[in-house]
Amino acid sequence: MTETSQLHKEPPLQSSEAGKLLCPCGPCAWWHAAPAAAIFLLAFALRLAYINHESVGYNEAITLMAARLPMRQMMAVLISDFFHPPLHTIFLHFWLKLFGFGVVQARLLSVLFSGLAVVLVYVFSDYLLGRRTALFASLLMSVSQLAIWFAQEPRPFAQLQFFALLTSYLLVRAVREQRALYWWLGVASSILLLYTDYFGAFMICALALWALAYGKRYHLRLSWILAGAAVSLVCYAPWLASGVIHEAAHNSQTFGGKQPYMAVHWFTVLSAVNSFNNGKRDGLDANSPWWTFVLGGLLFAAPAVLAIAKGLAAKAPSGTEECDEREGVILASLLWLVPFCIVIGLGFTLHIQYKVRYLLFCAAPYYILAGHGISQLRSRAWRWAIAVGILAYSANALRANYFMQWKENFRDAFAYVEANREPGDCGIFLPGYDVPFQWTITQAGRPSFRVIPREDIPAGLSQCDRVWAVAGANSENQWAWANAAADQRPLEMTHTKVPDSERRYFGVDVALYQRKSR
Repeated sequence: MTETSQLHKEPPLQSSEAGKLLCPCGPCAWWHAAPAAAIFLLAFALRLAYINHESVGYNEAITLMAARLPMRQMMAVLISDFFHPPLHTIFLHFWLKLFGFGVVQARLLSVLFSGLAVVLVYVFSDYLLGRRTALFASLLMSVSQLAIWFAQEPRPFAQLQFFALLTSYLLVRAVREQRALYWWLGVASSILLLYTDYFGAFMICALALWALAYGKRYHLRLSWILAGAAVSLVCYAPWLASGVIHEAAHNSQTFGGKQPYMAVHWFTVLSAVNSFNNGKRDGLDANSPWWTFVLGGLLFAAPAVLAIAKGLAAKAPSGTEECDEREGVILASLLWLVPFCIVIGLGFTLHIQYKVRYLLFCAAPYYILAGHGISQLRSRAWRWAIAVGILAYSANALRANYFMQWKENFRDAFAYVEANREPGDCGIFLPGYDVPFQWTITQAGRPSFRVIPREDIPAGLSQCDRVWAVAGANSENQWAWANAAADQRPLEMTHTKVPDSERRYFGVDVALYQRKSR
C-alpha cells in the first residue's frame, strides 16, 4: 500500500490525540483538562441558573400535557399536532416518571442535553481542528444566549442540537477512519436525530455534501451507504405511515409563514446571526439595537470569517492531498451554512413558518468556526482580550434570559387564587372561556374552582355567588385583550368586582366578582 493510500485510511494525528500519546495521565493531561472542565461546569451552571425564573409557557405546557398521557394517547396527540416527531416527548414521558411531574423537572432534561452538547462541541472541534479551537468553541457554546434560552424549556431544540452534533461527529469519524463501529453508531444517532426534529435532515444533507466532496480521499463504501439508508428508512417508516404527513398537508399552520411574526424577511439572516452572536439584549423576540450587530459581529462573526479565509488558504503538507485544517473549516462551514440556508429558504419560498429556535442546531458549527478564528490569532493577549470581551458582552445579553419576563405569569396568578378562594367558587377564563394549557399544568392536579365553559354562559354565572375572572394573553396582543374585555361583559351584568381583589401579573389579570344584590 502506498503512503498516499495510507493517508486515505489514517488521517494525520490530531494535536489532542498526540497529547494523549505523549502524556496520557501526566501533568500536561491535567493542564489541558482543567480549562475544559471549567468550561463544562460554567455551561451547566448557566443553564441551571434561574431555571424556575418564569412560569410555564404555552409551548412548554403543550409538551408537558402530552408527556403526562399514556403512551397510546400521547402518540395520537403528537400525530395530530405533527409539528415535531415524538422522540423528545417520549424521553420526557419517562423522565417525568423517574423524577416526578413538574415544570422544573421537565426543564432539567433540556439542561442535560444542552450541557452535553457543549461537551460534544469540545470533542468534535478538538478532533477537527485541535485543542485550542476546542476550548474557544466550547466557551462560545457555553455562554450562548440562544442555547441557554432553549436549555431551560422542555422543548426538542436542545435535544436536536445534541443529536446533530453527535451524528456529525460519529459519521465524520466513520468516513475518515473507515471504521464500521462509528458508522453504525452514526446511523443510529441520525435516526434519533430525525425522530427529534424534521430539520435534522438538513444536517444530514450537509454531511452528505462533505462526503461527496471528499469521496475520493476517503473511499466511502457504497455498501455502508445503502445499508445505512435502508436501516434508517425502515426505522423511520412507522412515523411517516402514522398519518402525520396527511395532518401536515391539510393544516394551514404548516405554511403559516405568511403571518408577520412567523415570516422570513429580508433582515432575517442578520437577525439570526445576531442571535448566534448573543446580540438579543432585550430578548429573542425583541428588536436589537444597531450596535449589537457591530459589536457581536466583531467578537463572533469576524473570527468565523477569519477562520474560513485562513482555512481555505492553508496549504497541504508535502506528500498529502488535502490540508486537514482546510477540510475541518470546510466541514464546519457546511454544517452551519447548509441547514441555515435551507431553513431560511423554505421560509422565503414555501412560507414554512420560521422562528429562530429552528436554527439553534446550526449554532454549534458556527461557534467552531468562530473559536478556530480566535485560536488562529498569533497574539495570546489578543486571544484573551477577545475571550474576555465575549464573556462581558454575553453577560449583558443573558440578563434578558434571567431577569426579564416573557411568559404569562399563570404561576403567581394561580397562587393568588389558591390563597383566597372559597368552596363553591366558580371561574371563567378570558378571552374565549377556554382553560389555558398553562393553568392546567400549573394546577398539577389541584383544581382551583369550577370552570364555567362558553356554552354555560350566562346560565352558569347565575348559579355562582363568587366568580374569578382570569384574563391571560401576551402583553402586546391588544386584539386578545380587547376580546377579553368583550367576553367579560356578561359577568359584569350579574356580578360586581370585589374591591381590592384585582391583581395584575405579567400577561395575566385576576379579579374576584361577587353576585349583585337583588
